[in-house]
Amino acid sequence: MKILFTADLHLLRATQERTLLKVREWITRHRPDAFVVAGDLASAQQAGDTLQSLRGCFSEGPIAVCLGNHDFWMLDHSRKEVASLSGVIDRYWAPAAKSFDIVLLDVENLHLQDVAIVGGYGHYDLGFAFPGLAYDGIPITEDDYLRGTPSASSVLRWRDFQFMPTEQRLQEIARQQVERVRQLLLAAGNTRTIVVLHTPPFEELLGVPPSSNRPPNATPSVYAFFRAYLGNRSMGHLLKASNNLVAVACGHTHRTAGPINLGSAIGINIGSDYGAPKAALFSCDSNRFERLD
Repeated sequence: MKILFTADLHLLRATQERTLLKVREWITRHRPDAFVVAGDLASAQQAGDTLQSLRGCFSEGPIAVCLGNHDFWMLDHSRKEVASLSGVIDRYWAPAAKSFDIVLLDVENLHLQDVAIVGGYGHYDLGFAFPGLAYDGIPITEDDYLRGTPSASSVLRWRDFQFMPTEQRLQEIARQQVERVRQLLLAAGNTRTIVVLHTPPFEELLGVPPSSNRPPNATPSVYAFFRAYLGNRSMGHLLKASNNLVAVACGHTHRTAGPINLGSAIGINIGSDYGAPKAALFSCDSNRFERLD
């Protein structure tokens, strides 16, 4: 069995046609048995059109998607109507997934012969933040991260806080995501499991240099602030304890990483960018990822 994985398709009007053309090319050339997308498809209100487009690329076989942070983005008036991430799923993504016979991994697992695809959005828990980060001598505090921008005037701003429902604290959302994946792993039983997340659960899958590589007293890049929002370290702790895990696939950072050895499993960050989709083919017989052109 072969499974095609991609992520971060970002089906915007300007790039959608060439992105979907590439998806169809992969499917025609490699003839996968299943197709999986690790989040960031489109904004919530576009859920129906987006999943219809995916089904049009792979008309017969099983499709599974997990959601990404951009998939929870909404216009201001809609944000007032939906107060939680689960509300976005129930209102937009779950009905669309049912309409086009697509498995929404944030809700249920996809079972394929002797392997289960388990996953979800993941969120970020600030676990990959640079320790002691400061700009011009002003430290970045936890409150700054929880606000998505430093309190002082700054160009640094994590945009999710403008567009996603934010009725709960960041760490609570991350904790709920970990607990949801825990329940889905339990539901998979003793089946070999591939975990698909939008946000990376391991530092090795971020696709950016480790925080330990920054020289002492070096001026931090402005991008160092955003590192805190790249993954969910507590999710990684959960996965390390999973006995049946054979592979992990993720996206979010738009940086490729792997395939790399994660102990008993293999991991990959797909690394797609806007209008430049990437993919990998997983062979269930050999437990290997092959990156595709």
